[in-house]
Amino acid sequence: MNKFKYLAASLCVLLLTSVSGAQTSYPKFEIPVDFSFINVHPDLPVITSFNVFGGGVGGVYNFASFVGIKADFQFYTQGTGVRKTLEHNGFPAGQLSANLSTYMFGPQIKKHSGKLHPFGEALFGTAHSNEFAQILEDEGVTNKSSSDSAFAMEFGGGLDYAIIPYVELRPVEVDYLLTRFGVNGTTESQNNFKYSAGINIQFGGK
Repeated sequence: MNKFKYLAASLCVLLLTSVSGAQTSYPKFEIPVDFSFINVHPDLPVITSFNVFGGGVGGVYNFASFVGIKADFQFYTQGTGVRKTLEHNGFPAGQLSANLSTYMFGPQIKKHSGKLHPFGEALFGTAHSNEFAQILEDEGVTNKSSSDSAFAMEFGGGLDYAIIPYVELRPVEVDYLLTRFGVNGTTESQNNFKYSAGINIQFGGK
């Protein structure tokens, strides 16, 4: 009986040691740099959706092996498709600039062991776009300036692949991006799709 107790205690010690070792092997800081595009759904009568292209940079502070706090800053500009759509509907599209920028913060959960590092995130902050106000001005339904800011919220995740020490390849990140731009005097929800790819730099391992 004592042998079984000794064996069980030894196994518990080994398990706790391995878990403790896994918990201390993670980077303290991460800097993701990405290219991305967003399929924007403005829910305006003149245009139902358009794509913007761009990218940005972020920063993650990992205070535990699986949990960190992320800051994310992105900037996008319109493609030719939105200009053609607006021109077709009689808007001076050459004078419009469908830019979009987001500034968000929130928790990130990520696996740091092995070669494949899946992660998930929930970010909250602000989006800024001059597309909505300019279109509404031309329709004569608002007297707002040609810029607009709104609440933004992003949920999603992706996968990092460790290629060399301190550098990861990020082949895919997919997110649902909610924005709450005002349309015709009311606050509406825009449900947008975001895809990103890039690299993730790590340092300050613990």
